[in-house]
Amino acid sequence: MPKKGELSKTARASLANREAVNHLTDRVCAQCGERIMLTELQPVKVLGAGMKYYHKDHYKIG
Repeated sequence: MPKKGELSKTARASLANREAVNHLTDRVCAQCGERIMLTELQPVKVLGAGMKYYHKDHYKIG
């Protein structure tokens, strides 16, 4: 049992193993035509056309 204010052994291990996963995907932005990094990927389902992929800052609603 962890003492008051301390994390458990499992919680400490999960925080230590956390890794920022970011890599260049095979998805191409529908607006600019460049490949998209995983953290910037914004998938959008378009009726009748399937999935489109955008950079998060390129896709605007409305």
